[in-house]
Amino acid sequence: MLARADGGDVVPTQKLAAEVLQIVEENTISAKEALRRYFLGKNLDYRIRGSVHAYVFEVLKRRNLIDFILQKSLGFRNLGSINPFIRNLLRIGVYEMHFKGVHPALATDSAVRIAREVSPKSAGFVNAILRNAENVSVERELEEVRRVSRRRYLALKYFHPEWYIRIAEKTVPDYEKLLEANLRQTIYVRANTIRKSPENVRRLLESQGVVLEETPVEDVFKVVSYEKPPAILEGYDRDFVIQDLASCLVTLALSPEPGETVVDLAAAPGSKTSHIAALMENRGRIIAVDNSRERVERMRARLKRLGVRNVEIRVADGVKFRASADRVLIDAPCSSTGSVRNYPSVKWRYSPQKFQALLRLQRAMLRNAARMADKIVYSTCSITFEENEGNLLKLEDTFSVDRLKLGMGLGGLRRYKGKEFRHADRVVRLYPHIHDTAGFFISRLSVL
Repeated sequence: MLARADGGDVVPTQKLAAEVLQIVEENTISAKEALRRYFLGKNLDYRIRGSVHAYVFEVLKRRNLIDFILQKSLGFRNLGSINPFIRNLLRIGVYEMHFKGVHPALATDSAVRIAREVSPKSAGFVNAILRNAENVSVERELEEVRRVSRRRYLALKYFHPEWYIRIAEKTVPDYEKLLEANLRQTIYVRANTIRKSPENVRRLLESQGVVLEETPVEDVFKVVSYEKPPAILEGYDRDFVIQDLASCLVTLALSPEPGETVVDLAAAPGSKTSHIAALMENRGRIIAVDNSRERVERMRARLKRLGVRNVEIRVADGVKFRASADRVLIDAPCSSTGSVRNYPSVKWRYSPQKFQALLRLQRAMLRNAARMADKIVYSTCSITFEENEGNLLKLEDTFSVDRLKLGMGLGGLRRYKGKEFRHADRVVRLYPHIHDTAGFFISRLSVL
């Protein structure tokens, strides 16, 4: 597909996608954020945006196997030494010929024409590498890997890093099914009941070609199919929001009442904040806290569109911010190991140092919340033990764990690496392969 650039020139969407992939690779941001920044100020048809979006997400989803194929094609040269734009252009070419069903000659020709804009030398290099990639037998190569290492085989087969496999082996029922489910994305929409009833939102979306399915949560629908992406339809971020079902269950676990004071301690981008406001019927007081001024300003504009009137927005550190409240929600910054199907770039960013820093941050936020309210909901979109049950074990002198019943979900992990979490039946875990949601951990705590 071709896009018309601001200057009037026709540009292949593969070129746009390679530029976005380079942004993702060179910055610690999600593909969704990279696409938002890239499209800002560009007047592109929704079909062009959709095509670029698909290339970016599908390449990121499969990046380790794509890079495996490329490294086979490069011989002794290291993939990391290649110009970042050319590297991502090669990734797109491999994706097209091995996974998208594009004839290898067409995929190579498209990439070569784009590379020629960089330099004739780049064009020749891209041509040679993609011709080598065309001849790589993925099936045969995977079989050779399987004979040596089952874990590496599964990592390549299901496009996950090996560190993720090691975590899933120890924490997830039927973990191979989880790996497969992480490759499929399910969209949920939540009716913004501040403005419209769930039934009216359903009619609004169905009138625009969206097929919906009910869920256990009255104001949340599963998107079965659509003619145009819900994010560009009438009513988006006004009458309805795109929000995972598991994320909506977090707010239901909080059970805010009209007239109460609630602190949302890591609030941006504001989906849960707006859900809290809806459950409180726009009465009472919500203090929405986030440490990023840019994210806060976007959240402020979003909450205004959604009709939220009972919120006070603060740019502050969730570890240090103080207020007196009835309830505190901590949907904590985490490893996002439960959300890789929605944010595939997180699969390729793990580091043990960053993980330990996240654990310290989560515990500090929990201790801070204990100074503000007696009732706290703590959640993460993570499948790890350490960020979830492990954190509650570390703070068992601060909190008791309340029994939580949400109508769906499994209990927590009772045993992990010699540790025992006695309250496993009081917390809730959700998994993509079991519940068709993001992977989430949800707990409700009382301060001792």
